[in-house]
Amino acid sequence: METLNRILSFLLLGLIVWFLVGTARRKRGFSRLLRPGKEEPLTPDRVIVYWVLILFFTLLRLYRFGSVPGGFNQDGAMAAVDALALANHGTDRFGTFLPAHFTAWGYGQMSVLLSYCMVPFFRLFGMNALTARLPMLLWSFAGMAAAYFFLRRLLGRRAALLGLLFLSICPWHFMQSRWALDCNLLPHAFLIGLALLYRGGERPLALYGSMVFFALCMYSYGLAFLSVPLFLLLACLLLLREKKIRFGQTLLCALIYFGLSFPIYGTMLINAMGWETVKLPFVTMPFFPDSVRANDMIFYTAEPFKQLVLNAKAVWNVGFLQGPDLPWNAIDGFGTLYRCSWPLLVLGLLLCLVRAFRDADPRRRLGSSLLLLFWLCALFTGLCVNGVNVNRLNILFYAHVLFAVIGMEELLRYQRLMALPLLACYGLCAVFFFHSYFGPWAERMSDLFYEDFLTAVETAGERDFEKLIITPDTQFTGSRQVSEILTLFALDVDAEYYRGEGDDPLPYRERFAYRNLTPQDLVFPVRGSCWVLRTASLPPALPEGWITEQFDDYSILYYTGG
Repeated sequence: METLNRILSFLLLGLIVWFLVGTARRKRGFSRLLRPGKEEPLTPDRVIVYWVLILFFTLLRLYRFGSVPGGFNQDGAMAAVDALALANHGTDRFGTFLPAHFTAWGYGQMSVLLSYCMVPFFRLFGMNALTARLPMLLWSFAGMAAAYFFLRRLLGRRAALLGLLFLSICPWHFMQSRWALDCNLLPHAFLIGLALLYRGGERPLALYGSMVFFALCMYSYGLAFLSVPLFLLLACLLLLREKKIRFGQTLLCALIYFGLSFPIYGTMLINAMGWETVKLPFVTMPFFPDSVRANDMIFYTAEPFKQLVLNAKAVWNVGFLQGPDLPWNAIDGFGTLYRCSWPLLVLGLLLCLVRAFRDADPRRRLGSSLLLLFWLCALFTGLCVNGVNVNRLNILFYAHVLFAVIGMEELLRYQRLMALPLLACYGLCAVFFFHSYFGPWAERMSDLFYEDFLTAVETAGERDFEKLIITPDTQFTGSRQVSEILTLFALDVDAEYYRGEGDDPLPYRERFAYRNLTPQDLVFPVRGSCWVLRTASLPPALPEGWITEQFDDYSILYYTGG
């Protein structure tokens, strides 16, 4: 794949050189790029081709949805378990009423927006892999729609259709839409807010609507506190300078934004100051005494300048070079936007940079400026967080997608025949990507997302066993919390039962245990108990009366003797 990436990169680079040389030779040269031009009309047959391709790849996103990737990630399982508790009792699994932020792992918390979005689907259809992943898919489609309307207003209909088509095959966008992770909501909510804000200079309702989505960003990922307030401040100054909004509108926007987001701001303030939990009739702002999340930020490191250099290298590797990342975030060889896309990204970034300051079209100048602010705030976020990966830098990739599309649009505006090599390049990339995604990658993810473990637990739960004893060695040796949260997800364990409330004759703490098998357990077996263990940890020989059922990497073990 690396050889193919190099060939395609040189192909795209060649197209850009052709464009630059040809533009320099034309009348008015590069200055024509800064003049408002008449939008090139699209013939009906071309529009049909665009929409057929977009529809095909959109339907492909639904193919085997819920089953690929197989199994379920532990963070997604935790979001789902807390969402089930919210759906049934209006609390998280620990009993906190309508929390603004989840306790989650205790040492590390979790944003709540994804779980609240799961609630209506759980109420209607119950909790399973499909209903838990459905909100992420719908948010991804909403993000695609926002990109369409932003690009249509910025550059016209063809660019908007190009954006939809590129997003429909974009590895990052495709992969994050098919599993459940709370932080992956942030880029979609942000882009919807950006598209509405861009429109808000002419339509006040769009302006005020943008504040709703920027407020929702705060509940989607903790890193939103680095990007959203900074962006809103800079965007406010820009819009006031351009006379797109009035001071009174600014105050109303601030009222909407802080009115909706004050519970999460309050939660962060409570934990920064060490105050007690605050309970209101409609929300709880909890204090987390065991939190260590601050260690992820550059501001709390012992050597901030040294860490800044490390963060900058990580941002460069993840955001620009599209280097290897966690397997559930990116497939090696494809990156986030296809690794051959860097020439288009650079071209779009440079065009956007020049147009933000010198474009004669005020609408295009404003859109380019907002996009640049978005990009700069995303980079700032990446520089401030330690251990950057695709998850932590996810707010950056929409900006890079838009830059690449701007580059494509300018190439097509110069010469429509460039559509053929662009189509060949990305068509080839897409074929290889989808083959890998639904083939070797899917098989690998089943192991990483604990498919065998979940199957074993579900099988044990369906049997009439009085007690389940489950290995704590799932993610790593001694990862008891991971084993427990996956068990709660697999068996739909009720939150009140989990907390020991109610009158069930066998409380949760007595029915479930998380430990490994010992020799004494084989010598003195207890009927009615079932073990869920790693297959590799099973004893080579079992005493008479013991039965095992294997599910590849995990097995269930139970005693049927006298």
